[in-house]
Amino acid sequence: MTRRHGSVVARPRILVVLLAATLATAGLVACGGSDGGDDRPAADQAPCPVDALEGAKKPVRIRFWHQQVRANADELKRQVARFNGSQRDVRVELVAMPSYQESLNKYKSALTSGSGDLPDVGVFSENDVQTLLDSRSTVSMQSCVDRSRYSLDDFVPRTISYYTVRGRLVSMPWIPSNPILIFNAAAFRRAGLDPAKPPRTLDEVTRYSRRIVETGAAKHGIALQIAPYIPEFLYAKSGQAYVNNGGGRKARATRALLDNPTGRAIWGWWKRMVDSGLAMNTGAKEGGYDHLLAIGTGDAAMTIEGSGVLGPVTQVLEAGQYSATDLGTGPLPSLKGGGGVPVGDGSLWITSKTSPAKQAAAWRFVRFLVEPPQIVGWMVAKSGYVPVRRSAAESPTVQELWRRNPEYSTAYLQLLAPGGPAADGSIIGDYQGVRDAVTDGMVAMLTGRKSMEKALADTEALATSRIRAYNERVGG
Repeated sequence: MTRRHGSVVARPRILVVLLAATLATAGLVACGGSDGGDDRPAADQAPCPVDALEGAKKPVRIRFWHQQVRANADELKRQVARFNGSQRDVRVELVAMPSYQESLNKYKSALTSGSGDLPDVGVFSENDVQTLLDSRSTVSMQSCVDRSRYSLDDFVPRTISYYTVRGRLVSMPWIPSNPILIFNAAAFRRAGLDPAKPPRTLDEVTRYSRRIVETGAAKHGIALQIAPYIPEFLYAKSGQAYVNNGGGRKARATRALLDNPTGRAIWGWWKRMVDSGLAMNTGAKEGGYDHLLAIGTGDAAMTIEGSGVLGPVTQVLEAGQYSATDLGTGPLPSLKGGGGVPVGDGSLWITSKTSPAKQAAAWRFVRFLVEPPQIVGWMVAKSGYVPVRRSAAESPTVQELWRRNPEYSTAYLQLLAPGGPAADGSIIGDYQGVRDAVTDGMVAMLTGRKSMEKALADTEALATSRIRAYNERVGG
């Protein structure tokens, strides 16, 4: 899938600014509403007071923590203004946060200090689920759904399954993304490759990269950033769980599952690509964007990144920067091709440390945000996010957008692809600790300090020790 843009120029400041802001915020079983049955929340979440708004003094004012910037922030402001203007019961105040990590840090600090500086509704990343549950400070989204008889049938199943823990929906999916293959279709054509058929397996990425380098279409076939979420999603798409106990969904995760045939195949492929020069190693700098810049400069023809980056990248290309770059996207490759991916990016959480009226107001606002017109708004804004509702994806507006800009449909179609339990993703306590262990292990492997086998074994041991240490701290 391609989109023509027309020649490579020097790195512009605008690209640096846009990509830095975007990457700072990205970190990347269907469940229908019941008909009045079991509305008990999970033990670590509070019940949802859905009727508490009725007798409250109006308007009830709530704060919404978010991490949107630039065009995405403008779209969110439009939606909030529309919500505030549509009724008199609830008023939403937007509070911009620098990143998902800063949001979580501030949230935990407020809980510890008792300052009350908490959101009524907050957007948190996919790797914050276990930490937020262990904080015992959130409202059960399943309770809200059940008590309101709210149907989830229209939601893309995997967006619901990711945030379902031990059979209960814990937060509401909102603006997810997932990693995709991003490439320069012009470089593919120079190498005699068909942009309409991007590589679907890691072996195909190797073959495409060799062809690209041999023909001089780019210096390297692919730019690989040492971002720990990439191997994590490669495991999932190849059918391998990252942690035990059903990815932490059947019971709390107690062990990492990294050193296995799937892991050795993925880590071994990564090392061979870098050692051979077919891949450009762009390092492990957090929030780095050199892997994306490499596409425009001709240093590489492909990279892997979350779909949420498409908006800023498209803005730069449409402004005439890197005009020879013809943006194409394809599904994240896997070991054997096919497979499904978990969701990434933000979901909506309601805080239980506020008044029942504010919690009920927050639930009304959550329902507004995930209505199809608002989801379509994110698509029209070319945010790169994935529609969480099938009716939004099937709307004439979105279908026409995807017809003209097919690269934006890749992440959505990838979420619809069949996948086993691993595609639901992992729920891990010290998620950041596990990702840090993976980063350190890959750096040790790629710099030659450790063999692939030693680096992977040590990474699994370190990740497991961090999971267990976290569980001991929280009494899990």
